[in-house]
Amino acid sequence: METYLPTSLDSDDTIYSADSVEFCPFETHYDLLVCGTYQLAKDETEEQASVATVVEPTQSAPEIDDSDDDEKEEKTEKPMLRLGRLLTYTISGDSDDSRKLANTASADTPAILDMKWSHQLINGHPTLGITNASGELLLYQINSAGNDLVSVSSYQTNTEQKLALSLDWSNRVQQEKHPRVAVSLSNGDITVLDLDTASSTLSENLTWHAHDLEAWIVGWNYHDTNVLYTGADDCKLKGWDMRMDCSYATFVSKAHQMGVCSIQSNPHNDHILATGSYDENVLIWDTRSMRNPLSATETGGGVWRLKWHPASADILLAGCMHNGFHVLRYDSAWSSGTIVSSFMEHTSLAYGVDWSYAPTAAKSELPLVASCSFYDHKIHLW
Repeated sequence: METYLPTSLDSDDTIYSADSVEFCPFETHYDLLVCGTYQLAKDETEEQASVATVVEPTQSAPEIDDSDDDEKEEKTEKPMLRLGRLLTYTISGDSDDSRKLANTASADTPAILDMKWSHQLINGHPTLGITNASGELLLYQINSAGNDLVSVSSYQTNTEQKLALSLDWSNRVQQEKHPRVAVSLSNGDITVLDLDTASSTLSENLTWHAHDLEAWIVGWNYHDTNVLYTGADDCKLKGWDMRMDCSYATFVSKAHQMGVCSIQSNPHNDHILATGSYDENVLIWDTRSMRNPLSATETGGGVWRLKWHPASADILLAGCMHNGFHVLRYDSAWSSGTIVSSFMEHTSLAYGVDWSYAPTAAKSELPLVASCSFYDHKIHLW
């Protein structure tokens, strides 16, 4: 079957470099989309209490930075700031011909590395988690009938200029009275936080040193939240049992040949896990037997983000840095993945991507997708 090449329905210039996009999963706000940005800037005033200074990346994998900014950083003694913005978009129109992407709000923040919505209302409100370059986990909520996001809680994971690189909620599949949020840090630490849903406050449950290099990604097993997976620049995918001593991993794999930067448990299948790496492969695992992956599909470009389809267990969306965005469909045995759709209109690093949760007219029709890219600071709807 020939790969389908969709075209952009609408786009916007995010001004700062864009690296993360997330659709709201709740029916009341299916038209809401958020985008996180990351920009290096020289500190001319030295009044930067709210933003982090630069930490040198390792050589084994590229950090999310603009090469021009890297060159400037080497030539100046002034500290560099990681700046960001949280952008809110609404989508209008009910057909491809009428879809429009409107930026309705913008909030300045430290540079944003990752964002994810809780799939459970927190204190009655849709809640967004954000990790940033100041090492913080921030929670935002929609507190009205509109789409206004209000900051309600924060947790400072460190005081040593470590970056908070990714997060994941434990309540994607199972409703939990006290959800947990796992956060990965640039020094290889993992922090698990407990959330009081009544007050929307966060408290640290556990922190441990999981990897010796940048822990790019963390992800729960959504069907057994005693289990947490992490991936890092050390090329290792690790599994952790939260009921045991986290001084050692229950599972360690080096099946990926380069840094592991994407992990997602399949919300529709209780034993399928997808991982991606700078080595340009998407691996599918059976969580009941993690000795070897079930399949490896080469996508090219380096796999930065993976998102399972909102309703179909066998369809996976991949953001592939140097090679655009792809939709993969798997066979019933999970032994082969086929690229069925590719969006190639971004002109630089393909990072953030997500499906819309709005239902489609036909079961066979794929939902809307939003994607963003770095150097050209673009968000596209397709």
